[in-house]
Amino acid sequence: MMLIGSWQVMAQQPQPPDMIFYNGKIVTVDDHEVNERLGTIAQAIAVRGEDIVAVGTTQQVRALAGPNTKSYDLKGKMVTPGYAGTHDHPMDWDTINPSIVQKVITDNDHIERFFNDRAEVVIRDFPKVLTEAVSKAKPGQWIRISLLFGKDYRYSREIMSLFGRQINKQMLDQAAPNNPVQVRGGFTGQVVNQTGIDKTIAYYGDQWDKFVWNPYADLLRTGVGGTNYRWLEQDVLYPPAKLAEIYRYGLSWMGGYGVTINASGLYTPGAVRAYRMLDQKNQIAIRVPWSYQWRPRPDFWSDPYLPEFMSAMLENGSKHLWLTGLWPSDNGAGCMTLPGTSPEVKAEEECHFAPDWRGGENATALYNMVKAGGRLAGIHTGGDRDIDYILDTIQKASKDGGLSLDDVRKLRHAYDHTGGSPRPEQIPILKNLGMVVGGYNMQLWEGGAQEMFEEYGEKGVEWMQPRKNLYDGGVHNSVEIDRPIGYTNLTYFHVLWIGITRKDLNGKVWAPNQAVSREAMMKSATYAGAYYAKRENVLGSLEQGKWADMVVLDRDYLTIPVDDIPNIRVLMTMVGGKMIHLTPSLARDWGIPPAGAQVELGGNPAQW
Repeated sequence: MMLIGSWQVMAQQPQPPDMIFYNGKIVTVDDHEVNERLGTIAQAIAVRGEDIVAVGTTQQVRALAGPNTKSYDLKGKMVTPGYAGTHDHPMDWDTINPSIVQKVITDNDHIERFFNDRAEVVIRDFPKVLTEAVSKAKPGQWIRISLLFGKDYRYSREIMSLFGRQINKQMLDQAAPNNPVQVRGGFTGQVVNQTGIDKTIAYYGDQWDKFVWNPYADLLRTGVGGTNYRWLEQDVLYPPAKLAEIYRYGLSWMGGYGVTINASGLYTPGAVRAYRMLDQKNQIAIRVPWSYQWRPRPDFWSDPYLPEFMSAMLENGSKHLWLTGLWPSDNGAGCMTLPGTSPEVKAEEECHFAPDWRGGENATALYNMVKAGGRLAGIHTGGDRDIDYILDTIQKASKDGGLSLDDVRKLRHAYDHTGGSPRPEQIPILKNLGMVVGGYNMQLWEGGAQEMFEEYGEKGVEWMQPRKNLYDGGVHNSVEIDRPIGYTNLTYFHVLWIGITRKDLNGKVWAPNQAVSREAMMKSATYAGAYYAKRENVLGSLEQGKWADMVVLDRDYLTIPVDDIPNIRVLMTMVGGKMIHLTPSLARDWGIPPAGAQVELGGNPAQW
């Protein structure tokens, strides 16, 4: 019945489509409710310009072709809406993708070197690589060495254990007294020599002493840092044009995974500038709903002007880059209502949104933003007790700001990770407030479930990415990647598979009562992601009138064995009617050129 309706709408259109894809299995996700149903399965889809103009049977849609319509035979392949990564850091990960960096940066710009191996190899070869880099560098030129975590992303713990120990500031100072040096981790983390620290401080000038929260406090003492690499890289190390080019390739690279929405906080002026440069040139391959944050100055939000101004700017931007949320403070933290397995566990907890943490700076900033009508989105969070504080602040600030419950629901506040929340009692509150959450399945896989079990027991593990509870409670939950998969063999489908199986890298299943079906994970990846980005009216499903963002797969996600899901290959990704990723095999079949950064730069899809 729905196919006939689509046909009737299209039959009234005066112009034929530009493209028709037929003889496929089109998973439309036109069921928009919070459930595990994907809706209509069609056979063909038609695109004109940036939009979908018809979905139906092969016979119905092919009948719409005009003399200039290009028709592509899917030969039974599955087509889905494009996927969303609603909390990711493309601006952080692109600079540790060797394929991209080595394309854009030469030794004339600065020195870049990469390891992607076990710690024992790094320990053995690092002095030699550092010496070679110093010999190539001109005086004052940056040297940057990235220590990645392997093609299967298994070496994170052993690599990061080197920072401040076998690889330390003193070593870098002695080897390169005349050059700034950064050693970057394969996720977060860095070691910087004194010359690099001095260059960074000089860049910020007198603003340095005004930081309420100094991102380099630990780095100044030890040379070892965490997420503060992004200020050094994006504001100091990479020139704006080079950074923008790295990001241009990086966003296209993400399209190779089928990702068409990649939400993130853009933490630095350098990152915002680079993305804006790309958007002005129409060079952003996918869609980037971004959140504003400037962590060193939460005191900015005490000035009534900033909350009012930033709240008024929400939703501004283009079809490829728009401001979706505000994040006025530091991260949430891993404080839990659970008792913990030892006194030491509880002693280490911090609740960053508690009224008395750092004088209440986080809670105050959040309160002022929400009261002004702003939307919380993009924020890292941890345990359920901190979520209690966040929810309390949202409700109080909304009331004090004169916002009705309907106003609050329209804002669609969001929080990310769900690494220890929501507990079951919080889910009705989320639903009542119209909130949406993310969820990074990779935490389960890479060892986070084991850590949670050791510190809080089985109940804590059940509160990690509790998708079954969220679906049962009627709360949209989207998919986060939140890991730099660009230099690995992992894909977006590996992330979905973890949510379906809840297996870690050793094959152990954690809290199986929170596993969901493959249909549920597909809905989280598509419609729920568009809902998070507040673009579900034009994205997230394949329906007439929506933007033509879709993906062609090499196998049937809905019927193959579950453990074959990580092996799915994305053969084509389309954004707004443009094929931004196309593998050589499908390109040959359709008689058109291959496309996309993963193909151009020799990623795995270049061989498909």
